[in-house]
Amino acid sequence: MEHTPPFWLDPALDLAPPLRGDRRADVCIVGAGLCGAAAALRLAEEGLEVAWLEGGRVASGATGRNAGFILQGTAERYSRAVGVMGRERARRIHAWSLRNHERMAEVIRDEAIACAYQVRGSLQLASSPEEEAELRESAALLTEDGFEAELVGTEVLGPALAGAGFRVGLVLPRDGELHPAAFVRGAARAAVGAGVDLYEETRVTELDASTPGDVRVHTAAGTVSCEVVIVCVNAWVGQLLPALADKVDPVRGQMLATAPAPRLFDRPIYADHGFDYWRQDPDGRVVLGGWRNLDPQGEVGLDDVLHPGIQQRMTAFLERFEALRGIPVTHRWSGVMGFSRDGLPLVGPAPGAGGALVGAGFTGHGFGFAWLAGEALAAVALEGRHPFSDELSARRFS
Repeated sequence: MEHTPPFWLDPALDLAPPLRGDRRADVCIVGAGLCGAAAALRLAEEGLEVAWLEGGRVASGATGRNAGFILQGTAERYSRAVGVMGRERARRIHAWSLRNHERMAEVIRDEAIACAYQVRGSLQLASSPEEEAELRESAALLTEDGFEAELVGTEVLGPALAGAGFRVGLVLPRDGELHPAAFVRGAARAAVGAGVDLYEETRVTELDASTPGDVRVHTAAGTVSCEVVIVCVNAWVGQLLPALADKVDPVRGQMLATAPAPRLFDRPIYADHGFDYWRQDPDGRVVLGGWRNLDPQGEVGLDDVLHPGIQQRMTAFLERFEALRGIPVTHRWSGVMGFSRDGLPLVGPAPGAGGALVGAGFTGHGFGFAWLAGEALAAVALEGRHPFSDELSARRFS
């Protein structure tokens, strides 16, 4: 079983050179994923001098290793989110995720980013009677709280999903999909065009952010001195901000992509409480991920490795669909996500580091929150606060 480059990152692209030597900036951003790109573009628009450091290449982390869903809400179904957070906070968090999608769509339009962006809605499937009841409750709560949601049966699901054993689904019509790496690369090019200095293959080795206004970001090839550093490395956040090492856990996800196949699925799909997810890209390739619940402890850690058992289970799942039998798998990869202790992102001033802001812990839903998080971090750097950061303070566990 071959570990290939992630489908979205094949081929790899170089957008910028590494840092060479010391330099000064107003703000240093660490991490060139979705959150870092949003912060960089927003700060550039305000005319700040920004040094943007990425240990690999733009979008080479979790941002470029997912299924490319833009989903509303948290990793939990809405009924479960209401049970955990309470009705009003769950409604606010859900609304923030929709605002995140709106901002991404505006950037795609304004910057003319070619990233195969579509809004066809998403579909949550029930894999058991218990999950069906959960979907029914979620549909009712979403509708009562002013969100669009539609419960559907086999007549809407169609013969492929019905033939695979699914009977009930929940459609959220405002959800979208895109080529995740193409989007972030496009946003990065826009930020560089607006004046940001981007440095790829520049891993941060040490961060001295104890004193606001006198921050040092050290790399093997040079140091960036700045007023504030924005740390957007998600699962790796504890390596730079030790106070968060036990607040964000690294969790691996397995992914695969097939050769172009007959069109079976017309929107992003979640099943089995979100542990299984898939879609077809514009060329008909099935991009499939999940099944982490088969070995939750084995899928913890920062190593980029395949899990043969989970990969085999994913391949077997494709065989449930007659039209996909015999379609070759062209890519197999993994990605490391940052899961927070309460399932919500950490956005804002970093605990234990007065000169640092942080965006991390997106819990597998980075494309539901991370763009807005990056813009909120830029606003905190500029103005001292943002309501999204107030809602999801990175210091809430202290």
